[in-house]
Amino acid sequence: MSDASYSTENERIRALEARVSSLERQLKRQKIARKNAESFLETYSQDAYLANQALRKALKDSKQRERQLLYLNRTASQLTHAKSGESYIFSALESAVEFSGAYCGKAFTVKDDELIIGNDNKVLVQGQGWVTSHTLSQFIQEETPLDLRESYSHWCVSAVIQPETDKESRLLHFMHEMSKGEYTWLVLLTKDDNLEEETLYVLDTTKHYLNITSRYQNKKTELSTRQLELSNVKKDRDFLEERLVSADKMAMLGQLAAGIAHEINNPIGYVRSNTVVAKEIFNDYQRALEEIGSLCQQAGGEIASHFMALEKRFSLKDSAAEIAEMFDESHEGIERIIEIVKALRSFSYPGSGKHSQISAIDAMNTAIKLTNNLHRYRNAVRFEVPDEDVFFSGNSGQIQQVLVNFLTNAIYATPEGKCITLKVQKSELDVSLVVEDEGEGMSKETLSKVFTPFFTTKPPGEGTGLGMSISMTIVEEHNGKIDIISAEGKGTKVSVVLPLP
Repeated sequence: MSDASYSTENERIRALEARVSSLERQLKRQKIARKNAESFLETYSQDAYLANQALRKALKDSKQRERQLLYLNRTASQLTHAKSGESYIFSALESAVEFSGAYCGKAFTVKDDELIIGNDNKVLVQGQGWVTSHTLSQFIQEETPLDLRESYSHWCVSAVIQPETDKESRLLHFMHEMSKGEYTWLVLLTKDDNLEEETLYVLDTTKHYLNITSRYQNKKTELSTRQLELSNVKKDRDFLEERLVSADKMAMLGQLAAGIAHEINNPIGYVRSNTVVAKEIFNDYQRALEEIGSLCQQAGGEIASHFMALEKRFSLKDSAAEIAEMFDESHEGIERIIEIVKALRSFSYPGSGKHSQISAIDAMNTAIKLTNNLHRYRNAVRFEVPDEDVFFSGNSGQIQQVLVNFLTNAIYATPEGKCITLKVQKSELDVSLVVEDEGEGMSKETLSKVFTPFFTTKPPGEGTGLGMSISMTIVEEHNGKIDIISAEGKGTKVSVVLPLP
């Protein structure tokens, strides 16, 4: 081999060696870069994993907080809007079961040592609502310390064996004193032994809500009671004021009536007497005129014709008939005035007369007999005679006057053929003499004026308007009262309530 060829081969070898060395250095750099990339990728992946885990945890915590907030908001809303103690107890139980994820729950209320809520076989099962389970209900009731009378600070947790699965579970319960002598327990039974401590802390808010709501409900009930009492006091005061004003008016009216009766009584007696005498004198004049007429007719001639002319000229027969009718109307009017005066005297002096023992049955029968002519051909009057007679103290004549007045009013108001019923009802303290009709009844306006003196629904000339006022005065003098129940088109029931001796 020539020197030139040898030199050329060496150069090629040196070039190849340089190339290999360059490639080795390049490969080494790539290995280092790859190693750095792998290291960076591993670090990045680890950071991404940790960030993902942190994000998952944050999301889980966020959902847990959302559940807690929803539970708190729902519980507060339900308890605030609940109308009764029982309703907000069950609302609190439903929210607690749903939030905690418990298998089931039950509520108990003990009042005056008696179980009034929870004494059944109903349990609230998650996702199923209220179901009947004697086993679960009995188990929860036995495991709950219902004889405890001290409120819990927090939910109590105990390990139990669930009867339906024979697995260990947790029983959560707490008691709250709703009011004096009334205690309520909320009880939850979990599916297994897994229970988050934070869940218990959130569930503790239920106790605070119940405490606030129960106090609110108690105050609300107390306020309603006070308002009702105040309203009743106001009604009583208004009623007493009305009665006082009415009593004053009645007293003044009584004095006025007494004065009027006294002033009218004497002159009306004169007028009555004079009217009777004047009518008798007129009758004598009329008979004398008739005899004169007969004599003139017997005489005949000019005397008879002259008498006939005079009789025709002055209408003697017609005038005599009209004057006789005037005397009758005047006498009827005077008798009417005398009747009103008697009523006024009775109204002014109701308390006269001695009291004695009165038979309720006899009083009713007498009233029926005294009004017999009014109802005999018009209405059926039925007396429901009690098994045993009732005796009370009073003035027999006055009580009879009251009963006759009420029975007369019933007959007047009851259409022909309808029935009127009389009853005697006895209680421990009093006796009620009842007159009940199937008449037209009274409107509220009429009922409000029924005891007003001179108020009457009868046509003019048929009633004085004093009967009810006199009856009220008589009954009040006997320490009794008059109750009237009436409705238009349905009839009227009047009860004279008198105290028993």
